[in-house]
Amino acid sequence: MGRRTYLLALATTALTYVLILLGEFTAVSASGATCGLQWPYCNGQLLPFGLPLHDFIEWFHRFVAMVVGFFIVGTGLAAWRYYDERDVRLGGLLAVVLLPIQVILGGTTVTFSGLVPWGYAPITQAIHHLAALAIYAALIYTTLRVRELEGVRGGLGRVRTAALAGLAVLPLELAFSRNTLFSVYGLRVQMVHHAFELLAFTAALVAFVWAVRRGAVRAARATAAAVTLVTLQILLGTGIVSFSPAVQVAYYVLAGLLAACFLFAARADVTDTAAERASARTDAD
Repeated sequence: MGRRTYLLALATTALTYVLILLGEFTAVSASGATCGLQWPYCNGQLLPFGLPLHDFIEWFHRFVAMVVGFFIVGTGLAAWRYYDERDVRLGGLLAVVLLPIQVILGGTTVTFSGLVPWGYAPITQAIHHLAALAIYAALIYTTLRVRELEGVRGGLGRVRTAALAGLAVLPLELAFSRNTLFSVYGLRVQMVHHAFELLAFTAALVAFVWAVRRGAVRAARATAAAVTLVTLQILLGTGIVSFSPAVQVAYYVLAGLLAACFLFAARADVTDTAAERASARTDAD
């Protein structure tokens, strides 16, 4: 069951990545507050037949969220049943516990049939997005730990590889950010930008988990800072603050600090690996 659990966790993590982007697409396409401001109904109906396009997008987002929710529950149950390691169980459990909270937040953003007039406010959307990132992070951790325990593809990966992957994503993230290379921050540009932001978050978190598992203290600190920085970048795009030249500069500063964290983590991993090998040779002698 070990490899099957890993594949389930990996599939769930990938689906959650897609779901987060689908949620952003729903918001960016102005479909998030449709469905007659009703939840879980959409204009008084559960099925999508005959719905206008924007309503259908919102309904489809909810449907995919329900399907992914079952995957998350399945991953959490598998982690709890088949592994004795406390952190693996807690990782799966955290994703499951956060799931109903995320559902409630999702209902709040569409105001529960108008009962919550501030439901679609930027701060509510930001909290909703943070909860999604927390679930995604818990799934990434669970997947990496199951991968390590089962020895899939070498088990524990290298911090340097994940850090350099994050560093490679950064130029693309910046290129598609608002008012950088594209004068019009349209739907396609926004979605590509968000996809690269989420990839940078993934790389930072993977590097952090591997650094902690390897006992690489310096790399762990750098990658923990990277996770924080890219999370702040993502929040800037949720509309929690109005876009302005100052916000754009802040985004660039965060990107620069993020690049520095990735570079430091990659270099620290090389240094620590060399020290470990030297220590191993000394012990062997």
